[in-house]
Amino acid sequence: MLRNKFQKEMEILNKELTAMAALIERIISFSTDALIKQDKALCERVILDRDQVKNARAEVESKALKIILMQQPVAFDLRKISTALKMIVDLERIASQARDICEIILYLCEEDYQLQLEILLKMGSMVKQMVYDCVNSFVKEDEALAKKTIEADNEIDALFDKLKQKMIQLIKDKPNLVDQAIYLLMIGKHLEKIGDHAENIAEWVIYSKTGKHKNIKII
Repeated sequence: MLRNKFQKEMEILNKELTAMAALIERIISFSTDALIKQDKALCERVILDRDQVKNARAEVESKALKIILMQQPVAFDLRKISTALKMIVDLERIASQARDICEIILYLCEEDYQLQLEILLKMGSMVKQMVYDCVNSFVKEDEALAKKTIEADNEIDALFDKLKQKMIQLIKDKPNLVDQAIYLLMIGKHLEKIGDHAENIAEWVIYSKTGKHKNIKII
């Protein structure tokens, strides 16, 4: 009976985490759409959605702490809940990165792009998928999917390095585009950080399964 109650509580927690992740995926999509369209309204929406993310984090945090207090979980169950608490920190930081991207886009809305956005758009699509995968790996207890997320971050890093080299060359060739190049590079850096946060979530998912975080035994 107690085990059944715990499982039901965890199902609710998983649903709240999934809803929080879906909100963040939407925010990332809005950010990349705003970049393409130079859409100030979308930027403002992302900035406002930041408050919804805070509320979602509070809901998950409250639910997780209540499960710990009321169910007194041990071993794997405790790792699972503590992982959820770690995850919401990174998810909220991802939302902050998306907000920062939109604040930069507001500066770019006043001028036509002179640069290609393909790398940034690919990064945006990839980090959105990484967020989906890392949360899904937690809900499904899928260690392989968590590892896939970690591997994907290597490609994000490689794309950012490629973007950086292109921007350096562009600034050398066309110094008049230095401001736009720097702004776009900053957006790339924020997307790279989103990838880092998704990777971090995936590392904690693996911990929830194995008790090891980055190959270090914790519990």
